[in-house]
Amino acid sequence: MKDLSNFEKNINYKFKNINYLKIALTHKSYIDENPKLTSNQRYEFFGDAILDFDLTEYLFTNYPNFDEGMLTKIRSSAVNQSNLVKLGKKIDIGSFIYLSTSEDSTGGRNKDSIIEDSVEALIASLYFDGGLKAVNNFVSRFIYPGIKELSEYPGEKDYKTRLQEVYAKKGKKVTYSDEAFGPDHDKSFQSIVFLEEEIIGSGEGKSKKSAQQEAAKDALNKLNA
Repeated sequence: MKDLSNFEKNINYKFKNINYLKIALTHKSYIDENPKLTSNQRYEFFGDAILDFDLTEYLFTNYPNFDEGMLTKIRSSAVNQSNLVKLGKKIDIGSFIYLSTSEDSTGGRNKDSIIEDSVEALIASLYFDGGLKAVNNFVSRFIYPGIKELSEYPGEKDYKTRLQEVYAKKGKKVTYSDEAFGPDHDKSFQSIVFLEEEIIGSGEGKSKKSAQQEAAKDALNKLNA
């Protein structure tokens, strides 16, 4: 079996019972070659529910002015496949998954569905080993930081994605130029969006991401004007 100490460093958590983590990382294909082991399928089911609970509590507490529909949209966006896959790649979970020889040889470590399922199973393993506190620490570190942006664009594609799709259909590419200003303790950012070499929008925000979103929003508004 793999040495999982490096993965524990990636997620900033040391398991008391490493078997929980081993199960979370065991893909069903691996069981074909090792029938005495347990796959992560049940963990995936449980982890999905625990993740929803943690996010629901966080959103309910931190966004008191949002109604049920808005909270649901943000939660769904936060844990969609795209975001869970990004998280999985950030912690390099693919390198540690137990796969069958055939699944491994066909690129299973990079398959979105396998990465997503493994992340959900990991959430379950954290719960079994350290309870809700362990889950919350992990989610706070890797998922909560993206909630603010999702809360600004709940239930819809963000402005950058929409602008990119508009011009991708025309075979054109948009790029961003960013500049920070203000003191270190209170920085702001200005972003300019270019179509080829033409400026098509600009925006400001308290982070580079939010400034780029505002610039893309400005460009889309001009398109629809």
